[in-house]
Formats: sequence, structure tokens, C-alpha cells
Amino acid sequence: MGVAEHADVPPNPGWIPHLDMQFDNEDAAYAFYNSYAACVGFSVRKSKMWTTSKDVLAARTLVCSKQGFRQKKKGFEPKKPRPATRTGCSACMTIKITPSGRYRVTEFVPDHNHLLANPSTARLLRSHRAKVKERIAGDSGMPPDSSDKHQLKRRKAMPVGDAGAVLEYLQRMQVENPSFFYAVRVDGNDSIANFFWADAKSVMDYQYFGDVVCFDMTYKACDCGRPFALFVGVNNHKQMIIFGSALLYDESVESLRWLLDTFKDAMRGKQPKTVLTDQCMEITDALVAAWPRTTHRICVWHVYQNAMMHLNQVFEGSKTFAHDFGQCIFDCEEEEEFVYAWRAMIDKYDLDDNEWLAKLYEDRLTWALPYGKQVFCADIKSSLQKENLISLLKKHLSPQQELLPFFEHYDTLLNERRCLELQADAHAGQNILKVPPLRMLKQAANVYTPAVFKLFQNEFEMYMDCMVYHCGDAGTISDYKVIVDEKSREHFVRYDSSDSSIFCSCKKFESAGIQCRHVFKVLDYRNIKELPPRYILKRWRKDAKLGAVTDHHEYPSADSSKSLIANRDNDLCCIFSTLAARAAKTVESFTFIESQSELLLEQVEHILQTRTFEIPQLTIASSIQPRNLIESVVESLNHDNNTDTNVIISAANGILGF
Repeated sequence: MGVAEHADVPPNPGWIPHLDMQFDNEDAAYAFYNSYAACVGFSVRKSKMWTTSKDVLAARTLVCSKQGFRQKKKGFEPKKPRPATRTGCSACMTIKITPSGRYRVTEFVPDHNHLLANPSTARLLRSHRAKVKERIAGDSGMPPDSSDKHQLKRRKAMPVGDAGAVLEYLQRMQVENPSFFYAVRVDGNDSIANFFWADAKSVMDYQYFGDVVCFDMTYKACDCGRPFALFVGVNNHKQMIIFGSALLYDESVESLRWLLDTFKDAMRGKQPKTVLTDQCMEITDALVAAWPRTTHRICVWHVYQNAMMHLNQVFEGSKTFAHDFGQCIFDCEEEEEFVYAWRAMIDKYDLDDNEWLAKLYEDRLTWALPYGKQVFCADIKSSLQKENLISLLKKHLSPQQELLPFFEHYDTLLNERRCLELQADAHAGQNILKVPPLRMLKQAANVYTPAVFKLFQNEFEMYMDCMVYHCGDAGTISDYKVIVDEKSREHFVRYDSSDSSIFCSCKKFESAGIQCRHVFKVLDYRNIKELPPRYILKRWRKDAKLGAVTDHHEYPSADSSKSLIANRDNDLCCIFSTLAARAAKTVESFTFIESQSELLLEQVEHILQTRTFEIPQLTIASSIQPRNLIESVVESLNHDNNTDTNVIISAANGILGF
């Protein structure tokens, strides 16, 4: 019988497998062995496999296609028996998982018991045909197995019935609430490609908290059946809020730019200061084109999700890797600390040869915390770590299920979160926090929501472990060096007495919007007992949603285009949504707004009939004549401590269609 011989080949050239060779994953091992087979003259197939209790591939044997013998089926005689192709060949390569998550060659049998094909014709064997098709396609300038290059841009096929279900939901929502916004993208083949939608409450939330947006595409890492993505942010209670939702059957750069432009239109032309996304070249290119004034960072939480997918074997094979990797990317805020922790992790788990981690480290400037401290991110990573909204909907996104039930669960999730926000608003407005008798803590407790005050208090209390050294003065500017006792790390603080401005090299305020312990130490050193107002961001205050949310718009008195009418409608929805949220807090304020609604509608009709912009003074059926409707409600709410949670929920769902 013929045996593979390599008389003209060096003892161990790089293309021949050998024991202890390592690969990142099974696919890499198969690709290598298949390339070797093409050079020698045989075809490859996958044979035995072993998995762990957690369904992770533990070992795999790759064999010659002539391995074994075809078994005859009892009681079955084919009319035209096929010729026997298997000869019981023993040539194979076996790989097994290592503690680092890579795969090592533990067995390699090079000898065959049959004649081998000429390497020049081996490309016609089964395991090599796909490579031939790719090469032919490359020579012709066309993508392999595709007559329409646009189809390659779509990473998800749209299941039958999805388009109709989505349109049914979107149209029903707009009938129920005319302020509901949705858009549909049609591709070059006149096929529906993508959907985007946002209701008026989401638009209103964006006006208050849209400075930082995370474009959540974790449906990839979560292995969701449908490409459901979210635009999310964080409110003044450190809760995740939804600004908009999308179904992305087409993820090309053109399609993603359409999505970003549509989101901006829905949010009345306002771009976020910072956008956090997944590691995706298409979304990066789309952001550069659509939102050039927005700072783009890779979301560190997305990095962790991707690591769980790419390093699955490492996560499953070690009880400590998840902790060490998470600590490295979430907790290291200084460059030296991050680099040291990363190197220690690589060495501990023997990951020097892991290509994905190597590429991730090369791109660290785009995602690692020490390199983005100057970018305001509202500490959104801590909120994302606590709750993944897409994972809560994952089981309803399976292609085997109809899409309409998913929207029911989506609406339920949205309503539940908004009820939690209303309850947090009520809690923040009524509860008086017990704090130590320190003026700065009392100041913070009065203005910040409880969730943000807790972060402030933790930072404030740690300033007592700091030591401060005066480095010198230059006019009104004073420089200080602050050392945290436990870490002996130096930070530099500069204070300007002319305008009470203060800056710290740790840049916590610039990134999270809450001052740091180093600043508190210097303020205490200078006997300053209250935080300058400029360092209390409104987005973290209890009254973050009070006051105007948009700049004043002057609209012409003549009949306007549909776009201007839509802008007016959105502006009014935001104004009255604020009023609705406040009025829902007590029975009295709810009843008051309800009693004035008919009067307000009559006066609006009068304005429309006379075509004048002079609004007559409201007549209030009360012994007290407030200055105006909104001010009166806000005043009453600020002094009323009796809140009925049921009224909050029912009013929030009932007023203005929310």
C-alpha cells in the first residue's frame, strides 16, 4: 500500500504538524491540518470530539477522509451501490485543550494506507473545494457564492414574517401616540433592511441625559437570534434608560450611518458628547461621517462581553480568570497599574500567543480606562455591569419564535423601568438622608439623588486617608501634591482662588462628573467647606428633569411644513411630559392638571382660530392665582410629601399617552 513519503522535505518544515503545536481554537487547527493535507494529497474530515460538562470542546480528532469503513444498513440494499471509498486509513491529528484555553497537538499519525492524490489535483478533493471557489471568486473580482454583493453586508437574514410584525407594531404605536417616532430603511433591492423607533418619553429622556450614549450591539456576543440593538444611557439615579431601539438586518457602513442620522433626527438634531460602542470598524466609520463632533470610545463593558466569547475556553477552564480580567479592565485607572496588571494576567494564564488579546492590547488607547480619563462617560460602565437589557430579552428574540410577542415583552420591560424611575424620583424628593454634620456632605445630600450621593460620600470619606503637600503659588494659582496612603500614588491638584476652579490629575470629575478625594483634601486644607456650584452637574441632581430641556425655537406664524409641525410636536411633548411626571407624584397635583386640561385646550383652539401667538392668561378655578400652570404645580410638588405609588404609575401611563 502507498504511504506518504516526503523525501525532498526537511525533517520538520513549518507546514507539517508535530506534537505540542498549539492553536487558538479548533477552526485554526482544522485550517492548518487541511492546508497540510492539500500539500500531501488527501482530504480531511472531523471525527471524534469530547466536551466538558459546560459544553466546551475538550478534544477533537481530525482524520483522513478514508479513515474507517462504511457501515452497511441492515435490511437495506441500494439499487446502485456506491463504490467503497474508505480504506481504514489511520492518518490523523488530535488536539486537546490546555489550561490557557488553547489547543495542543497530542497525537499526529502521518502514514496513509492508500495512494495519495497528486498535490496539483488535490484541490478537487472535498475538504479543499471551498478554497478553490474563494480563489476563483477572487480572480473574477466577485465575492464567493454570491451574485449580489449587498447580501454579504447583511449578517442576519430576515425571518419570514418579521417585516410585517415590526410594521404592525410600529404603526399601532404611532396610532396610540402620534409622537411615537419610527423609520424604515429599504436597501437597493427594495427590501426592508433596518428599523428604528423611539417614543416621546425616550426623546424627552435624551434631552436630559443624552450627553453620553452607549450603542449596545451585544446581540452578537449574546448570540441572539435577531439583530436587536439599543441606544441606552444613564439617568440621575444611575439607572439604565432607553433612548431608542433598532433591528439591524444590514450592518454595512451605509446602513449604520443611516441609523445614526435617523437617531439624530428623532432626538431633534442633538448629538451626544460621548458615544460608546462595540469593537466594530463599520460603526467607527459611520460615526466619523455622521457624528464628527462626538467623542467615540470603545465601551469597556463590551470588551468584557467579547472576551467571554473569544476566550470562552479560558473563562471556563479557570475559576479565577474572570475576576483577574475584570479587575484589569474595570478597576485599573492609572496607566502603570493597568500595564502591570495586564502583563501579570498574560503570564499567569500563559496567554502570550493569544492573537485576540494581543490585538486588544494594541488597541488599548481606544477602550482602556487610563487612556480615556479626559472623556466624560457618566460612569456608565458601572450601570452596564449591573444590568444587560438585551440579555433580558434574549430568549424572546429566537428566530423560531414570532416577533410580535417580543414587542410585548419589550414594552413590559420599558414600562417597568420607567416605573422604577418614577419611584426613585419620589424617593429622592421625599426622603431626608441622615448624614454627618459636615457642610459639604449636607450640601451634596440636598442636591444629589441618593444613588449619586452615595458615590459622592464614598469619595468624600476617603479623603481622610490622603496626605497633602503645598507645592507653591503663582498669583492666584496654588499647586498641591496629594498622596493616597495605601497606594503611595501621587496626584496633582491645582486651585485658582480667582474663580474657585480646581483641577486634579486623576480627572475623575472630567470622566464621571463627581469630584475626587484629592480635590476634597485640598479644599479641606484651604478651609473651604462647600463645593463650588460649577462642580455639581445638573444631570446628577434631584431636579435634573426640571426646567427647559431645549433652546427656544422661533417658529413662523404662517402655515409651516410638516417637519416644523413635527418639531413643535416633539418640543411640546417634552414640555408636557415633564409636567406629567411631576404632576403624577400626588393625587392633588394630578387632579389639578386634570381639571385644567379642558381649559387649556379651549384656549389653544382660540389661538388657532385667531392665528395669534398671544396666549391669554389662564383662569384658575382656585382661591389662589398662581403665576402660571407649570410653576404652580412645581411649587406644590416641592412642598408636598404625600406620594401614592399607584397614582404615579397610572398617571405616568395615562397622561399624554405614556
